[in-house]
Amino acid sequence: MKRVYTVNHSYKLNGCEEIKFIGVFSSEKKAKKAVKKLKKQKGFKKYKKGFNIGPCLVNQIYWDGGFFSY
Repeated sequence: MKRVYTVNHSYKLNGCEEIKFIGVFSSEKKAKKAVKKLKKQKGFKKYKKGFNIGPCLVNQIYWDGGFFSY
């Protein structure tokens, strides 16, 4: 299976977690390069530790248990 790398950014704002989906990259090296660039930009500079890079398999279901709303 093809592996890609996702990049997300999260931080706390007024007690709530704010999450941004940044993108999908063909290699971990490219994902790290994108994070390095973003850490210099407005907003991200203040929350540099909020980035997360994770491997992800293409054509794979990652949430298959359904959900409910509060």
